[in-house]
Amino acid sequence: MGLLCSFGCPEFVENSHSLARLATGLLPVCWREMGLNKNVMRIILDVVMVTLLVLMYEKYAVNIRFHEVGGLIACGLFITHNVLNRTWISGITKRIFRRPLAARVRLNYALAVILLVTMTFIAVSGIMISRIVLVNVYGDYSFWRPAHFFAAALALVLVGIHVGLHWSFIRTMFARLFKVPRVVARPLVAVFLVAAVVFGSYSAVTSEFTAWLMEPFVSESGLHSGLGQRERGIGDGSTGALEVVATYGSIVVLIAAATAATEGGVKKVSKRRRAPRVAAVTV
Repeated sequence: MGLLCSFGCPEFVENSHSLARLATGLLPVCWREMGLNKNVMRIILDVVMVTLLVLMYEKYAVNIRFHEVGGLIACGLFITHNVLNRTWISGITKRIFRRPLAARVRLNYALAVILLVTMTFIAVSGIMISRIVLVNVYGDYSFWRPAHFFAAALALVLVGIHVGLHWSFIRTMFARLFKVPRVVARPLVAVFLVAAVVFGSYSAVTSEFTAWLMEPFVSESGLHSGLGQRERGIGDGSTGALEVVATYGSIVVLIAAATAATEGGVKKVSKRRRAPRVAAVTV
């Protein structure tokens, strides 16, 4: 409880930026001491961040206190993720309006910006409807609650697209980290992806994911139709932590797989279109 109270203390607020800079400076040192390179640590950080994020979709998976504090930590980890990628972000920001950039680079940049805005909104809206952290800060519950649900569902979509666009990089980093022979890794990954896509499709239909995405566009009476007496929200306490991770993690994998497959298809089409031009020039 003392940790939670510290969020509102002036000393904590005054020193927060200094602590953030200190942590950012210590991270590379810790990586070197552990013998891990920056890319591997990014993957580890991202796995922890996504796992913590999907746990937030059931507010009683652990308890309400974990949900609120963990949500803020997940948002903080996402900010750390952007800090670690600040060189790329800064470079693209300087070039975005000056030089022609590949469509994929522009898409990644736009996705990073939208994700940052979404995660910030999740943190702010979560505070506005908080029951544990900063309870003295509140807003219009009828606005912030559905907005929080919508932003949370949107974050799953955006994270899935982000993972899909970086699938080759993630696959390479996992191969280096675990060093599993390719003859073993390929069938394992294939089985995992098929199972995750099938379960993700099922979860997207049977969970409240789709309903959360529709929050801003459906009337209050429509939101409650077909739900009986159950209160709509981020979980009702009937789902365990592992099931929550499997349910919403599989939705992320489903969206990532669809994104990676779409990108692969676009690349193949582009390659076929360029082939006749190259042949014509050669002749």
